[in-house]
Amino acid sequence: MSYTVPPHYQGLWRRTLLTAPGLRDDTTLVLWMQTAQWHADLRIPADRPPCEGRRSVHDCSHDELLGLLRQEGFAGITQVQGDTCEWLRQLDYHPSGRRDLGCMAFASTLDAIDEYGVEADYAERWEREPASDQTGWVARSRSAEGPVLWLRSGRRFMLIRPRAMDATQSRELWASLATGRATVEELRRLADFEISYGVIAEDDGRILHSTLPWRERQTIALPEAWAFD
Repeated sequence: MSYTVPPHYQGLWRRTLLTAPGLRDDTTLVLWMQTAQWHADLRIPADRPPCEGRRSVHDCSHDELLGLLRQEGFAGITQVQGDTCEWLRQLDYHPSGRRDLGCMAFASTLDAIDEYGVEADYAERWEREPASDQTGWVARSRSAEGPVLWLRSGRRFMLIRPRAMDATQSRELWASLATGRATVEELRRLADFEISYGVIAEDDGRILHSTLPWRERQTIALPEAWAFD
């Protein structure tokens, strides 16, 4: 069965506030791009290590890798029923196995959303980006590191290139990290997951934010063919 997300959801959103018991976060960079079916989400803490001079995860120190692994992000299909939105995470930086459901309250102008957790206790405030476009596209390509999913909203894009392992393997390595047993090589394997956001200029893309800091400010080739979504 195919699902189409209502038009007022579609476009590019920035989270401005997260509150939960004992937590208030208004500094993490969080971007959510939504097409008619697909979503992509990128979350970079304000104190993430800059990794200056690094060119890959293999150049990063143990502490830098731990800092990178505090990032989050995911992509997949979105389903909306009434005021409940569910993000079916097919590609997940830090897979938990839990469902991701929010109760969505739109502002009358449709340019802001208050999201309340359905199966978790949290609230998030989302605001539509000025560069947002409710016309979305999707594309797929392949890099030397593996398959890449692309989403596009107007002149903005997001690309998702997952790590070379399945969700079960990822969860096993995350469990090793949580208990302090992960090796540096395992940390590198976990950190090798790219979610990048950027702007389209002419026929190329310029990365503005990425889970791989050395990718930021790079100019990259875009897919030759986009499918309207």
